[in-house]
Amino acid sequence: MKKSKWLFIFPVALMAIIFIFSNMPYEEQDIKPFLKENVELGGSSSFEFTYDGNVVSTADPYDFIEFILRKSGHIIGYFVLTMVWLIVLSRFISSLRWITLFSFILSVGYAGLDEFHQTFIPGRSGHIIDVLSVDMLGVLLAIGVFLIVRWRNKRRK
Repeated sequence: MKKSKWLFIFPVALMAIIFIFSNMPYEEQDIKPFLKENVELGGSSSFEFTYDGNVVSTADPYDFIEFILRKSGHIIGYFVLTMVWLIVLSRFISSLRWITLFSFILSVGYAGLDEFHQTFIPGRSGHIIDVLSVDMLGVLLAIGVFLIVRWRNKRRK
């Protein structure tokens, strides 16, 4: 197994991409105008819930869709980042426990730093609930998939 330090460029590049998206003011990322212009939405039933002190409701379906897409982006982004950390670290560390622990710490730690970073961006705000819910969900899903694939591959051998 060749241990190339160049592999670390992949998770670092993903972290840079996350940083770039987080560095954009909200107005540059707002997809509601596009949705309102191109998608006809409506409906008679609605529901709502509170997320970090803000009401999220289907009463305004464009707000609701944007909320779902943004949170899905968190899950997907941190799933991919964690999966890349898992793969890269598995080339350097033999203990599955340490691979998963370091991947978890690096991904969740970066999620926390990213949310803190957003507090300095106009129109953005950092939410610890994003780290503890959607970001961590992506991290845990990646670890789960990684462990299942490793277990299945080991069973086949």
